Amino acid sequence: MSNFQTILLVIFGVFIVLGVLVFSLYRGSGGVSDVTVTIWGDISSHEFNDLLKLQSLKQEEIPNIRYVEKSTENIDAEFTEALARGIGPDLIIISQDRFLENKPKLSVIPYGSISERDFKATYIEEGELFLDQTGIYALPLSIDPLVLYYNRDALSSAGLAQPISYWDEIYAVAQNLSKKDPAGNIISSVIALGEAKNIPHAKDILSLLFLQAGTPITGFVGDDLRAQISYNSGLPTVPAVSALDFYTQFSNPTKTYYSWNRSLIDALTHFTAGDSAYYLGFVSEYRIIKNKNPNLNFGVSPVPQSRVSGKTTTFGQMKAVAISRGSKNPTAAFIVATKLASKELTSALSSILVLPPPRRDLLSIRPTDALWPVFYDAALQSNGWLDPNRLATKVIFQEAIESVTSGRARTTEAINEANKKVEALIK
Repeated sequence: MSNFQTILLVIFGVFIVLGVLVFSLYRGSGGVSDVTVTIWGDISSHEFNDLLKLQSLKQEEIPNIRYVEKSTENIDAEFTEALARGIGPDLIIISQDRFLENKPKLSVIPYGSISERDFKATYIEEGELFLDQTGIYALPLSIDPLVLYYNRDALSSAGLAQPISYWDEIYAVAQNLSKKDPAGNIISSVIALGEAKNIPHAKDILSLLFLQAGTPITGFVGDDLRAQISYNSGLPTVPAVSALDFYTQFSNPTKTYYSWNRSLIDALTHFTAGDSAYYLGFVSEYRIIKNKNPNLNFGVSPVPQSRVSGKTTTFGQMKAVAISRGSKNPTAAFIVATKLASKELTSALSSILVLPPPRRDLLSIRPTDALWPVFYDAALQSNGWLDPNRLATKVIFQEAIESVTSGRARTTEAINEANKKVEALIK
């Protein structure tokens, strides 16, 4: 047999094996009703088990489902260890900022099973973070966008009929909504911006400002993911520099709109105590705010936008279900994953979690109350980025903020340093 024939046989053999694997993974639902699919996730077991109690799940011919709740802090490490020991789950619920770290541990759903076109037509744009040229790594289950909470009494007292819609409007209202005592200590604040340690969502808010400024944070150059925080796009000023300058100025005591410092209590508590006019928080915090202070008279509006971006954007935390490479029965895992991401179950999970759904068909049904239209619009406008290491980048963003506020670095230097550190994480 010639070398050429040998090579051909090897190539055909590889394609046959791949074909068998794909067929076995996605061949259908026959004979899986007696199989148990184990799911790991950081959604509370109480809430997820409410989903599993739906009558339609009991009536359909699908595998049995066992859900195991894991803490957000430990789930990735436990997943890695379980796979190494051969005892990993069949499915895992991941967020967009945990996807890149977990990608090597996940099985891809080929576009032959769910087309790229169908995926994009079904889910909001942020879901496309889970796609690559080979297929789909996770199916979206929920979206938790940033919105703007505002103290209605504070705005009324200052003679303001509406919350701000654009970031530059905050300058005109800051002096009326921020108050200081004779010693210069902040008594009430227009908004918690400018610091990192006592603003729980500092990284997310800075991500929002970067994305609104046109900075993708990370992005592909050819087939390679690269850090793009210092991305210029031909403008005279790096957009991320302007975004970081805007963020940090609110902790500068020399500015007339100085309204936050690191000695204050955390931003959420400050708002629920009635001492902040605005609070940038996630939709999921609506229930938390209501529970922390039932008497607080507050409303919800979209996050402020840039007047020059030409695109309405917010930052969203997305959860999606992915098939583990360690699944003993990937066929059953695929059936359960697609069922969980179906219109019916996504709608039910949205009601249970009190979050907007990530499916376009559900978001096209407009709610009629005062609250949910804001949440639905925010879901459609949600965006995110591929995070190489969510904990490490949180430190990088914090260091960028504090290097500017402390005077250790100019904003341009802080942005370049952040870009360099994120690039090192990717490599």
